[in-house]
Amino acid sequence: MKKYISIRFFLLQWIFLVIMTICGALCYEFFFPIYYERLKNVQVQNAYLDIEELDLAVLEDYSVFTGYEEKGLSFTIADEYMNPVYTSRSDSSYVVYKNIEMKRTLFSKDAQVIERDSGQKEVTKLRVILTQDGMDYYVVIKDNILGGTRGKMSEQFLVTVFIITFGIGSFIMLLFSKRLTKPIVKLTEIAGRIAERDFSEKAEENNEYIEISRLARNINQISEQFQRSIGQVDESRDCQLRQNVRQERMERLQKDFIANVSHELKTPLAVISSQAEMIAYVGEEERKTYLSSIQEEVEKMSGLVSGLLNTTVMEHHMENVLLKTLNMKEIMEYIILKYDGLTKKKRIHLKSFLGEDCIVHGDREYIEQAVNNYMMNAIEHTEIDGVIRVTLRKEAGVVRIGVYNSGKQIPDKDVKHIWNGFYTKNQKVSAECSHAGLGLYIVQSVVTMHNGKYGVENLPEGVEFWFTIPETTGTVIPQGT
Repeated sequence: MKKYISIRFFLLQWIFLVIMTICGALCYEFFFPIYYERLKNVQVQNAYLDIEELDLAVLEDYSVFTGYEEKGLSFTIADEYMNPVYTSRSDSSYVVYKNIEMKRTLFSKDAQVIERDSGQKEVTKLRVILTQDGMDYYVVIKDNILGGTRGKMSEQFLVTVFIITFGIGSFIMLLFSKRLTKPIVKLTEIAGRIAERDFSEKAEENNEYIEISRLARNINQISEQFQRSIGQVDESRDCQLRQNVRQERMERLQKDFIANVSHELKTPLAVISSQAEMIAYVGEEERKTYLSSIQEEVEKMSGLVSGLLNTTVMEHHMENVLLKTLNMKEIMEYIILKYDGLTKKKRIHLKSFLGEDCIVHGDREYIEQAVNNYMMNAIEHTEIDGVIRVTLRKEAGVVRIGVYNSGKQIPDKDVKHIWNGFYTKNQKVSAECSHAGLGLYIVQSVVTMHNGKYGVENLPEGVEFWFTIPETTGTVIPQGT
């Protein structure tokens, strides 16, 4: 059963006070009489020893007696003829008669302190016969029970008992407080770790005290909210950073792309300009030839401009694309099935090696476009009875897609240039090869958008184009093909 720590503290303090009171009363009741008796016995013995040093025959110095009388003792001394030598009370004759003469048979020469408490106002502590120079002196020493000294000694005793009891109680309270504050200290350590963004440890909520359980639960809630907030901030920062990097890459690629297109447009424009000038000076047959050439160049430029527009639209859409969780194995199976008829028609052997399910975060349409461009590029450069091999596998946190085609290898000097828009080996654009140049440029843009890598490798008897996308986890959302 859980308890409130405030109630526990109140009860503990109340019990502590009661225990101190009871301990003080018990100690006073049982130990104070023993303490008082022993202290008085010592005083009586010391007083008798001091009396032995006095010359009772010519007693003139009473300071010895005065000092002990202040401590609660009283003295009656008489010689063997019952003549008073010293009495603490003024009626010396009566006191000698009452304390000595009536009880003369109780005296002995053995100075033994009488250890008993009769409950009377005065208690006889010593009756002894002291012999000096042949004269016997009767000495009686009593303790004044109701005197002020007993009260003072009681106060001193109670103070001592209180100090001891308080010390023991404080030690017990210290042990209890350590036990009580142990979970609080633990919560403090966890809160410190949370402040340092360490969320590995959770506070124990199942504590016997309700307040500590609530505090632990609140700390865990704060930790979870703080962790989510930090995660969102970090994710937003990383996302912004990736967007900035991707934007820089896209801007650089666009600049290179536009520069290449501008360069490629110069040639057909120059041809058209020169042929247009010659039309006015040639005959009908030659004019038809020039017009046909001009039309051909216009078609080339139309293809270039169309490709540029398509690429620009695609890149614009990439900036606002919504990424989803995708299974690359399903996508690759769909693409291979789509190209099965075309490869058979061209008498090309299409082989696929698809591993286990590979989950990525991306846009299916653009990923399919990238793979399609690889496939079209492979089909275009594969001869009859050639081989196209499609692979899908996981590699160190990424998903790798590869498209191999048998045929001629790419010269090393051209490898780094083939990703530029409209690039071909001889730097001449034609209706047949423009698709390949734009296709690889689109692959580069798509893979860059997905924070992946791309490349090409010359393999024995062929070439493999590949790209990777970071692997992720999650539930795949079904999409239409």
